[in-house]
Amino acid sequence: MKMIRIITLLAVGLFCQISLAQETSVPTTPVENTEQMEQARILQEAKEAEEAQKKIEKAIAKAEKEARKLEKAQKRAEKAQKKAESELKKREKLSSEIDSKRRSIAKDQKKIEKLQKKMVKDEKKGKLSPLAIEKLNKKIDKLEKGIEKDKEKLRKLESKQ
Repeated sequence: MKMIRIITLLAVGLFCQISLAQETSVPTTPVENTEQMEQARILQEAKEAEEAQKKIEKAIAKAEKEARKLEKAQKRAEKAQKKAESELKKREKLSSEIDSKRRSIAKDQKKIEKLQKKMVKDEKKGKLSPLAIEKLNKKIDKLEKGIEKDKEKLRKLESKQ
């Protein structure tokens, strides 16, 4: 019985020694090889980082280019809007001037009609002297010249429109 125990104990010891020998027999990589692998890994990471940096720079450049295009388009749109607004103001001003000239012409024509009616009325009553008639005729002529000038200006303004 003792003998079986001793043999079993020896078998277990032998088994442990064999298993330990197998564990230590795992080939270890030499230090030089690990350094080379580490350097290769570092170089690979550096290349990847450099490629990523280039991609980022390209993306930034592309984004900046797009931003410049948008700014130019925005400036062109603002310029076109200002131009349209100024054109609208010019048309409104021109329209206002045309209306003003028409009113001025109508006003002067009414004055002429009033003066002529007054002259006819006063002439019938005998209130007008030759000097007063001449004075009224000068007023009427002056108003008619003003009407002619205003009509000429009105034609020019309408041709611009």
